[in-house]
Amino acid sequence: MTDAGTTVAVDLSCSGLSVASASASAVLSPVVAPTSVLAGADGSALPPGGDRIECSDRVDTIATRYPDRCLPDPMARAHRDRTDVAGLSVPVAELLAAPISRALRWSGAGEGDGVVLIVPSDWGATRTARMVSAAQGLGASPRIVRAALVTAEALPSSSARWAVCVEACATRTAVSLVERTRGELTLIDRTIVHRWDPCRDSMRDDEVSRVLESVTALRRGRREAGTGSTEVLARGRNAERVVDACDQARLLSFVVPDLAPVEVALRLHEGVRLDRTSSP
Repeated sequence: MTDAGTTVAVDLSCSGLSVASASASAVLSPVVAPTSVLAGADGSALPPGGDRIECSDRVDTIATRYPDRCLPDPMARAHRDRTDVAGLSVPVAELLAAPISRALRWSGAGEGDGVVLIVPSDWGATRTARMVSAAQGLGASPRIVRAALVTAEALPSSSARWAVCVEACATRTAVSLVERTRGELTLIDRTIVHRWDPCRDSMRDDEVSRVLESVTALRRGRREAGTGSTEVLARGRNAERVVDACDQARLLSFVVPDLAPVEVALRLHEGVRLDRTSSP
């Protein structure tokens, strides 16, 4: 068990999994698979109680050989009640618990230890509550933080009052406006850009241009952000392309390293007041 009062941070946004404790941090894989698939591949026995979902090093190995029998982004199924993984019908609570369990094992956290769970900024009450329940089922004491808030503080060089945080997962991108004030971060507004827009030409990849449209719309929606000091902070799948596009549009922008948000989450948890949102 970690020392009393110590919290582990787990980042589950951007279709990824990273973890940080007071002494170390790492990027892990969130890929999950049924133990029956693992047993069939390596000849191991099923665990007591039958088939279940696993997230581990051996799942990583199997995923390279049998990607169709694994689920690479379990967080994308958080809105469902049950989901199918390689023919196994799984309650979403079990699906969400598997990556969290892997992160807790890596960190050495024990029952009753605190965990800061960084979730996608576009998640609402239902998916957030399911994540909390999954962590509690593992014996952890969770606290939820929106990814945009830790992204806004992820770079030590950041000094602008306003941050537009871009979080790209496998299927869509969340664009959020965060205001920095002394001792406080406030999530002002957010919007979603789907990877493919069915209302537009599906043969043309215009995702990044639509992300920039959302960045502009969020800034214009808040007069001070449209005219004041603002920077764009991009994470995930299309971060490099977003920053390239921002450069062309003469917007100050940076790519946020994979581990930066989860590493700063511990400091934010202990020393900075976080507001979820200031607008509907």
